[in-house]
Amino acid sequence: MLRRLVAGFLGLCVVFTVVVVGWGVVALTREHAPRETDLSRAERLAGLNHEQHPGKGRYYVAEDAVLARAPDGTTTGYLHYRLGGGVDVNVDDFLRTYDLPRPGGPAPLPEDLKAALPGDEPAEAALLPGDPGSSGHRQIWVVQSPAGLDGAGDVYVRATG
Repeated sequence: MLRRLVAGFLGLCVVFTVVVVGWGVVALTREHAPRETDLSRAERLAGLNHEQHPGKGRYYVAEDAVLARAPDGTTTGYLHYRLGGGVDVNVDDFLRTYDLPRPGGPAPLPEDLKAALPGDEPAEAALLPGDPGSSGHRQIWVVQSPAGLDGAGDVYVRATG
């Protein structure tokens, strides 16, 4: 009788341990969100994060992303997208994916953007008209590439907020 009681108690201890470990694993994996990076913070600031455009089924990943603080303490995000052109990855598709207007006339890129992003940024590019739907203040410049595939180009973004 004592043997059966001890065996039953040990069996219950094993079941309890398995349940607690399983519950812990489920709780940790369900609540685990990936750490937010400078890229995702800068995309959110600019209104270009894939979660801000649900249902599109696609999104673009910036080649360069810098998140910095301006002298007045404002968070500023700088993004650079390089679009290879062709049918799938082109300037028109980028604008359509993020519901952006067509570029306007040329405007100079700000010095802080050129300093923040490494590379060969142009002196000026076609500036998209202001977007009242964006969070904070953002400016987007588009440079169409004459060489390469149709629709190739670069997109530069400066967002503050």
